[in-house]
Amino acid sequence: MLKFACKDAGVDCNYIATGETVEAVKWNAFAHAGVVHAELLKSMTQEQLAELTRTLEANIKQA
Repeated sequence: MLKFACKDAGVDCNYIATGETVEAVKWNAFAHAGVVHAELLKSMTQEQLAELTRTLEANIKQA
C-alpha cells in the first residue's frame, strides 16, 4: 500500500490518499483535491499544476 498526505504538498489538510499503485494514489489525491481544494486548483497555472504533480509523485511513500 502506498500513501500521500496533503501536508506533503504544504496544504493544511489531514487527508491521506492511498492506493496499491502510484497511479491509484495520484488519482485518489486529485479526486480529493478536486472537491476539497477545488478553488486552490482553479487558481493554479499549468506550470504550478505540473509542479504539484511532481511533488505528489516525489512524496508517495509506503504506508
